[in-house]
Amino acid sequence: MYEGETMSASPPTVISGLGLVKRVPSSEYSSNIIVKNFPLLGRLHFVKDKNGIMSLTFTFLYWVYGTWCGLWVVLLPHLRDKQTSEPFVGLYILCSVMCICALFRAATLNPGRVPLISEKDNIDTSEWEMCDKCQRKRPKRAHHCRRCQQCVLRMDHHCPWINNCVGEENHYAFMQLLFWAFCLSWMAFWSLMLHYWYYPACVTCDKELFIVKHEMWFICLLLALAMIMLVFMGFNLCGQNFNLIMDRTTLENMKDPHPDIEKIRIRSEWSAYQEMCGGGSMIFWLLPCRSRRVIRPSYFYSSPV
Repeated sequence: MYEGETMSASPPTVISGLGLVKRVPSSEYSSNIIVKNFPLLGRLHFVKDKNGIMSLTFTFLYWVYGTWCGLWVVLLPHLRDKQTSEPFVGLYILCSVMCICALFRAATLNPGRVPLISEKDNIDTSEWEMCDKCQRKRPKRAHHCRRCQQCVLRMDHHCPWINNCVGEENHYAFMQLLFWAFCLSWMAFWSLMLHYWYYPACVTCDKELFIVKHEMWFICLLLALAMIMLVFMGFNLCGQNFNLIMDRTTLENMKDPHPDIEKIRIRSEWSAYQEMCGGGSMIFWLLPCRSRRVIRPSYFYSSPV
């Protein structure tokens, strides 16, 4: 929410197509959302949720430890001893940078807040429905998030680890986060395997340094974290990929775990990812800093406008 802006209710308004008289919100953002513009970064979206902020902080510290231990404890000493290659270390750094950029994007992008619609917008909302929580008209595949206190277009779920909803507008960033976190975990795991079974003992290391003397504890913790993240990210990647092909969301699967097979729309992976990533060249789909070319699907507007 912009500074000085409050959530206020407008006078009673007749809601077209529903025959209801309700107070509708006059602000675009709920009281639980902060939206600010930053130079170079653009408009950032924050959710004011204490538990979510704690979870996001834990996710960030998870990344900090994985990057620090993987580089300074494992790879860089072997690089100084000419036991590992610069491209391998560079690949680890690339995965780490992409991972934190994807986390930032997924946590600060607008997930697809349903905008306020007026009669002047020339949008057919006859097939939309009314949310009884925020009194806002929304497409049928939108859902209300109790954490964000707003309706989100094609909401998949609210992820506490990014303190944000996963919806139409940031689903691609969430998938990038899953992919790069999986890659970083894989790199950390193989770096540890090489450290244990292939690389000889470090020659140039100062044996009196704290991280060298207690190297085993740091490495064991990194191995446990890498394996947990590898399994968790791999499981989520497979699940999200399956949902995309079936054109379903996590919330829809929870509400109806056994849908009618005739109602399921199976599509190709290419069309599913093109719709999610917004088109453009496939080469750039994995770049967190790219701008998404929006493709408005049928579940947003009832008819083209």
